[in-house]
Amino acid sequence: MDSLFFGYRNGLRENWKTAFPNAQFGIDTTVSLPSALVWLDISAFENQDAAPWVASFVGEGRKVIVLSSSPNDQQAYSMMSIGASGYCHALAAASQLQEVADVVRKDGLWVGPGVLQRIIGVSNKVASLRSNKPSLHPALSVLTPKELEVAADVAVGLNNKEVAEKRFMSERTVKSHLTSIFHKLNLRDRVQLALLMNGLPFKTEHAS
Repeated sequence: MDSLFFGYRNGLRENWKTAFPNAQFGIDTTVSLPSALVWLDISAFENQDAAPWVASFVGEGRKVIVLSSSPNDQQAYSMMSIGASGYCHALAAASQLQEVADVVRKDGLWVGPGVLQRIIGVSNKVASLRSNKPSLHPALSVLTPKELEVAADVAVGLNNKEVAEKRFMSERTVKSHLTSIFHKLNLRDRVQLALLMNGLPFKTEHAS
């Protein structure tokens, strides 16, 4: 999947070219490159101006990563809410951009911890408003007791370090448990895990 960049008036930034030597620069949303991973630099946009671009690309079935030279959680949450798969600094190091691309290409989401906490917080709030506490999803029966503990901690918004401290294990072990959990439950990321643990529906595409 090639990388297609939009939004920066001077073409491709140096870090973009370093990260993706074959990247292309687009001028409008009609560029015919259907398999492209779209990177949209909204540094000079207002949120309301950027939204139609994101919506247009997402509507075409493209994965969109939003870039900003002044990133903030509110903007990130806004862009992710309309379908963006990632949000990061426009001047991020080439190695980080490559990591972002790898995560998104594998159907994951790339967001900062503040935005992730907010998304999980919304799922927790919705679950708490239900008259009855949701029972555990039957799929969770495949998890080991330790994995279930880690999943429960993630569902309330704890990061890997916090889970490690609470469960008296290393962060590496927490990460290993999460990898196993995602594989067993066919989940993309901890956001989907939080939704599942809170008994909230979501849609996921299974690999063919």
